[in-house]
Amino acid sequence: MRVCFRADASLEIGSGHVVRCANLARRLAADGHEVTFVCRRLRGDLADWLTDEGFELKTLPFDPGQAVAEPADAEATAAAIGQADWLIVDHYALGNAWEQIVSVSTKQLMAIDDLGRRHACDLLLDQNYNSPAHAHYPTAGPSECTLLLGPQYALLHPDFAALRDHSLAKRRNSPSRLLVFMSGSDAGNETCKALEGIRRSRLRQAHVDVAIGANNPHRQAVERACAALQSATLHIQTARMAPLMAEADLALGGAGSATWERCALGLPALVTVLADNQVHVAQAVERAGALRVLGRSAELTAGDYARVLDAIDAAGLTAMSAAAATICDCKGAERVSGKLMQLSAAPVHAHTTSYA
Repeated sequence: MRVCFRADASLEIGSGHVVRCANLARRLAADGHEVTFVCRRLRGDLADWLTDEGFELKTLPFDPGQAVAEPADAEATAAAIGQADWLIVDHYALGNAWEQIVSVSTKQLMAIDDLGRRHACDLLLDQNYNSPAHAHYPTAGPSECTLLLGPQYALLHPDFAALRDHSLAKRRNSPSRLLVFMSGSDAGNETCKALEGIRRSRLRQAHVDVAIGANNPHRQAVERACAALQSATLHIQTARMAPLMAEADLALGGAGSATWERCALGLPALVTVLADNQVHVAQAVERAGALRVLGRSAELTAGDYARVLDAIDAAGLTAMSAAAATICDCKGAERVSGKLMQLSAAPVHAHTTSYA
């Protein structure tokens, strides 16, 4: 089976779309399928990372003066992939119109989304937890696209499954080791704000692991902030995110796809909302007891981080860890790969349309 992915990463977009696609691609490759990525060259893209990870990559040109146009992108993607058994798109700028054009180049089409948008696809994945967007997708049935909804389908790196039992057995009674990871690009530099909050708090002597992407535009400022702490280690484009989470007692992070990584390892978290589409999901996971939402990044100060850190206690950490572990079990990529193979074996029908 030939599977092609269309996803982008950049300083503005972030890295999450490409990273979660790569996690599914690893599983598909392990199952013996041919995998290809199609990505547009953008400032802060992950083209080199994808090739270093061993994936075939076809690139589309970067035009800094022009926004993504769905028809043109669809035609360029179709030309790049030729023919595929599955085309998987994970991109907020590409939707129903793009899918209808590009469908001629693939037997079946899958969309990964969390915005409740209109799609023309055979399989739709929204890995978020109790999102209002879920209500906008049609009920799955013989004439509709198949829906995979919820963090049981979260696309995680296999390292998380390998470390889950070890991490869940960890006693997190005292936050002596912290992890700060806001996002790969962290365009707003929330990392430095969180580090200053740690420096002002009673946890200033804790060991702090700080993770940023290779294209983080605030790298020098983050390096200075790490130097101001007694024991901080900076990790740039690390391949050890799962071990860092397993070793941590508490995370300070964004409310994006790393939410499911933290839940998979039972890692308690203080979460900052970095984008509008993260609000409802963060609140839902907070209601489940798995994290505490601090607020939107624009509204938070270093003092806010310090005050919350000073109030953390062992009972709160233990409760968050137990709740988080029930939300995601690390088997999402396995489930999605199995569904792709199941649908590939079924009679192929015209791409259906779902409506927001």
